Amino acid sequence: MASEPTVEQIIACMAQREWSHAIAICAQLLKDNPEQQEVYPLLAKAYANQGDFDKAITAYHISLGNQPEQAQICAELGLLYSKQKKFTQAISNYQKAIALKPTWAEIYYNLAVIWHEVGDWEQTITAYQQAVKHKPNYTAAYFNLGLLYDNRGQWNEAVANYQRAIELQPYNIRAYSNLGSTLARHQKYESAIEVLQQGLKIDPTWATLHNNLGQVLWLEGRLDQALVSFELALSLEPDMVLANHNLSRLWQQESNYDRAFSYLQEVTELEPNNSSAHNNCLSILLKKGNLQAAIPHWQYLISIRPEFVDYYLKQATKLNADNLLAQGKIACANFIKAIRENSDKSQIHHHLWKTLFYWGEMLFDYGGVGINRAEIYYQYALDIKPDEVELYLRLGNCFKKQNRTNAAISMYQMGLCLQSNHPQISFQLAKLLEKPHSSSLAIEDNEDTVILPPSNQSTSSNKLQNLFKEEKDLAPLPQAIYHYTHDWIRNCQIEDYNYVEISWPGTSTQANKLKQIASEPITDIDTTTSNLNCTGVHCPKCISELIELFEPRQIAKNVYQLIPDKFPQIDSPLPFVVTIPQGKAWIAPYKNAWVVCNGLAVMTPDGYLLGDLSRYYLWFLPNCPYKHQKDHILYQLDSLPKTTKLDGKVALLSAMSGHVYYHWMFDILPRLDLIKKSGISWDSIDWFVVNNIDKDFQTETLNYLGIPLNKVILSDHDSLIQAEELIVPSFPGYQDWVPEGSINFLRDVFLAKVNLDNEKYPQKIYISRSRSSSRHVINEKEVVEKLTPLGFQTVFLEELSLTEQIALFANAKVIMSTHGSGLTNLVFCSPDTIVIELFSPHYVRTYYWIIAQQLKLKYYYYLGEVFDCKFLRDLMYQNSLTEDILVNFKSLNAVLKLAGIIT
Repeated sequence: MASEPTVEQIIACMAQREWSHAIAICAQLLKDNPEQQEVYPLLAKAYANQGDFDKAITAYHISLGNQPEQAQICAELGLLYSKQKKFTQAISNYQKAIALKPTWAEIYYNLAVIWHEVGDWEQTITAYQQAVKHKPNYTAAYFNLGLLYDNRGQWNEAVANYQRAIELQPYNIRAYSNLGSTLARHQKYESAIEVLQQGLKIDPTWATLHNNLGQVLWLEGRLDQALVSFELALSLEPDMVLANHNLSRLWQQESNYDRAFSYLQEVTELEPNNSSAHNNCLSILLKKGNLQAAIPHWQYLISIRPEFVDYYLKQATKLNADNLLAQGKIACANFIKAIRENSDKSQIHHHLWKTLFYWGEMLFDYGGVGINRAEIYYQYALDIKPDEVELYLRLGNCFKKQNRTNAAISMYQMGLCLQSNHPQISFQLAKLLEKPHSSSLAIEDNEDTVILPPSNQSTSSNKLQNLFKEEKDLAPLPQAIYHYTHDWIRNCQIEDYNYVEISWPGTSTQANKLKQIASEPITDIDTTTSNLNCTGVHCPKCISELIELFEPRQIAKNVYQLIPDKFPQIDSPLPFVVTIPQGKAWIAPYKNAWVVCNGLAVMTPDGYLLGDLSRYYLWFLPNCPYKHQKDHILYQLDSLPKTTKLDGKVALLSAMSGHVYYHWMFDILPRLDLIKKSGISWDSIDWFVVNNIDKDFQTETLNYLGIPLNKVILSDHDSLIQAEELIVPSFPGYQDWVPEGSINFLRDVFLAKVNLDNEKYPQKIYISRSRSSSRHVINEKEVVEKLTPLGFQTVFLEELSLTEQIALFANAKVIMSTHGSGLTNLVFCSPDTIVIELFSPHYVRTYYWIIAQQLKLKYYYYLGEVFDCKFLRDLMYQNSLTEDILVNFKSLNAVLKLAGIIT
């Protein structure tokens, strides 16, 4: 007679991993006695080990139904639900287990893993901290805390946790590796090397440590030692992708492209989907001029994120080829289509050449730092079509603008070798060979210079004779630059000037001590902007440092939050208003969609340019160490427009990009308040100079302020003015850094005129940029479908008057928007308004952060998905400012949850 089944038999079967036998015994026992509670957990465990999680969960729930206070069962359920990716149920069961057993460190650890999986980094940190609180020697928890803090950019906390992990487990090689990498990322190279070498003493055979040591040595400039470390890593682990990739990058830096490419081929064989390797292959192949071999790499990189290219091609079909920007986008779209369709090599080359040529034309037209980028595009185009004579003209013109005279002469001569009678090249070359550099500029006459497209160049020289200027037609440039108007005031011999400093919230008298740095004018003026140590508002180093001043906290993947009351302390000099008798001003006029006002210069009657009143792109950010420039875009002009002389008092208000809502509101309007605070009545002013008033918001705001439109002079039409009495208010703060005084002025003036108690305005708004020219959300349709059921209303600000926009933002409780001028209206928000700003991962700016912090808004920002093909990305967008954004819905859900919008 067979023996009766027992619990002991089940345990014995499970010890032998006989899961089916154990399940059969459990079934028999429960058939005989369904109330035998100790069997259900064993049955659940057997099912779980067989991979039948649903039956395991059912068995655990039966056990809990009979005895609900079982911490172990809750924990097992949490584990099973997490394996099924049912994170809400997993979290709930882990929390029940913790409620029953509050000191259970391992459950806190498991809960932290789930919180990290769902993207809530704050909860993740809290759970890990609880784990180490209840188990102070929990090495794995310290290590994971180090990883998390590292990802959030909290490097001090990361270092402390890695060090604690090493202290508890001195042979934890991964902790040495991560600690060394973290120290290196924050330029603590010697400490990083020391840590990595300590790890190698413990295990000299771990290839990752050698690779990481090589990276740090490379950053320190010790290339020979770095090379040894990388090669040693490969000898220990021949298939190590990172070491192969680092060796390729090192040899690429040394211009040994063949050797670099051989390592990249190894990487792509080991990891065919390594996008970074494909990008580097592209870079080398393009440098070598091997476009045909580059095509498969382009095709692969497009296939990773086809949404970007699909959207770009769709938008290109809507364009009219009536300007360079549209022509460039259409050519680029044709190039991408040719790659996708594996078209004939000649077609691919033709479309790429056209794209490069149009972008070169556009950037040259932009001027300033655009000249440097135009040169790069023209050079690429020349590599494709070395017999295209127009490219020699364009490159020669670039070199001429950069004062690289010998290079310009050589380029023009090479062009003449292809076409000896080319009129424009002949003219430009003769001009360079005949005339020394002059400190004067030609004054434009009434007949425009005609530049023909490449296919329509005329051999006639009739159009060229008007380009030769006689001495009487030359206008003198400023002889020197004063960094500070205050210094010119102190030294000048002119009477009837007036200079008043204004007390303005958000500025500091302490900062005015900077004026003592350079009390004498700068006479050795650099007439190019090509050798700057900083690229101003686009300088990666300055932008990164400015972002760090806010200490944004990463709270989920690609999701960040500004810490309330974390306000960067940057001393902005006190603003001032100066009156200059017979003062002059040049304001770059709007040309087209890509060449808006990119500079302005204020000049004194005795021949000086005033640096703190004169700006040009790319102007510096508030934390820039190179604030005292020795150049200005004015000195790069080929000619000056004719001077418009204005009688009476003339207030200069025009600003860079003054046609844009953000700059109009923050760089132009507050300066009217500075004038008033200086003691000058607006009524006493005869003329107000602004960029233009062709947009509704410009006329609306001026009408609000009581500025008569018949007193407005448009600098787009009269770009060089001389005033009997030029009144120039300084800019109220640094470029793209809005001081408190500007915010107060706008709120005081405009909020008072708006009915804020209007129930027609929604509390949750999503601002669409789909009608703007750039920076679209690629999957906006899906985003709106997600937001609408949550109570969001999609808004197109272009449809609203200024008053309606102000009321909309003043009433809103939650605002989501792509980065753009529409967020200027945050200045009208109430405290605690939730703001979610969407950025391209390649274009994060702090413009609205400073407003959010001053008004105590709850600010979050989200980074879109990466289009990981730098060459194509640069070709499509030219500037990261214009990049489109692809929203990841997991990250979108995370920010909505963390902001308290969904549960």
